[in-house]
Amino acid sequence: MVTTLPATTITVTREDATVEKICFENAWQMTGNIKKAGQLSGYVEATLNANRAIAGAGLVLPLGTTLTLPEWQISEERTSVRLWD
Repeated sequence: MVTTLPATTITVTREDATVEKICFENAWQMTGNIKKAGQLSGYVEATLNANRAIAGAGLVLPLGTTLTLPEWQISEERTSVRLWD
C-alpha cells in the first residue's frame, strides 16, 4: 500500500524549525501515523531540491521562511535483508 502526501506550502512559525522536522511533522499530520511518518525515504532531499533558495539559511530555518513540500509517496513495502543464509 502506498500513501500519497499532497504538495503543500508551509511558513516557519517556530524558532526551532528544521527541514527534517517540518517534513516529519507534515507527514505525521497528513497520515495520522507516527510510524508511517518515519518512513520518509527521500522526502527531505526532495524538499531541499524544491527549495534551493534555503540552502544558505543554515540548519535552523529563520522565522517567516516559506517552504514548498513536494507531493510524495510513502510505501509500506519493506525489503528484508538476511545476514546469514
